Amino acid sequence: MQEFAPQLSFVNTSKHADTKNCTSFTFNVMPDVCVYADGTSDGCDITKAKVHIEFKWNDALDAFSKNPGADNPIVSQTDKAFDTLSQITSYAAAQLGAQYCTHLFSILVIRNHACLIRWDREGAIIMNAFDYQHEPHLANFFYHFA
Repeated sequence: MQEFAPQLSFVNTSKHADTKNCTSFTFNVMPDVCVYADGTSDGCDITKAKVHIEFKWNDALDAFSKNPGADNPIVSQTDKAFDTLSQITSYAAAQLGAQYCTHLFSILVIRNHACLIRWDREGAIIMNAFDYQHEPHLANFFYHFA
């Protein structure tokens, strides 16, 4: 992604919880990747993160249904899916609570598919998942976001 958005820093934060800003939470705020615009190069700082990315390598962990419709809700109805949804929602809530912004973006990657999510204080808008290896949506997002 660096070639599409050279002004952004993509930092692996999967093993580095935000222990400075999120100590009052009962869970660790530890997205897999935090994207920064200020040159931050290590650790998780939810007050500075612009986008957070969560990776899951098992389709059972996908929080969203592949074909939502009238009889198929957008949120997958399994315990593992609810765990993923709770995780990404808590990261978004922590970020919205720590920053003075009207909205933020996150990305959920399930194997070779990505889902862009726009969060605000009312809820979220979820883009249909796409194969990021064959579709340019992820590169386009970061190019325009930067």
